[in-house]
Amino acid sequence: KKKKKEIKICIEMNENENTTTQNLWDTVKAVLRGKFIAIQAHLKKQEKSQINNLTLHLKQLEKEEMKNPRVSRRKEILKIRAEINAKETKETIAKINKTKSWFFERIKKIDKPLARLIKKQREKNQINKIRNENGEITTDNTEIQRIIRDYYQQLYANKMDNVEEMDKFLEKYNFPKLDQEEIENLNRPITSMEIETVIKNLPANK
Repeated sequence: KKKKKEIKICIEMNENENTTTQNLWDTVKAVLRGKFIAIQAHLKKQEKSQINNLTLHLKQLEKEEMKNPRVSRRKEILKIRAEINAKETKETIAKINKTKSWFFERIKKIDKPLARLIKKQREKNQINKIRNENGEITTDNTEIQRIIRDYYQQLYANKMDNVEEMDKFLEKYNFPKLDQEEIENLNRPITSMEIETVIKNLPANK
């Protein structure tokens, strides 16, 4: 009822023949936003005051509990701690939601300029013309794509030929082979003496 009355007063004060419906609505929204911010600030102040009072009371109970332990007091301490945690969690969630809201508002504002910038960048990086096999310049997108595709197919085809040549070379080359004793020697565990020898032979300050 109070809000409806405030809206009615706001409309009566600002409505005249020179005021458009849009301007009147914008004025009402601005007034309501101001009221909402004031209420939020008041509630936040109250919440903070409650947390401070609970914290002071908790500290007092904890001091008394250290001097004279009691089951009833311990229960009250746990209850107050839970209440403080709940209030602080609520405040944290509110801050997160406020940050998310601010972030998405900014994203919406930069969305269009960013889209224009990306479009310009894409146009700048786009290949608009290219020479074909005959040395002629073409601007046809389909033809440009075909020329690029053929180029890379040829490039990788040459690489595959090189791989086949390497395979043939490796097949012909006679690599030295290890005998059974050398294989067993390589596979055996490293001894502590070998480790000590390597450490001793390391350069100084390494």
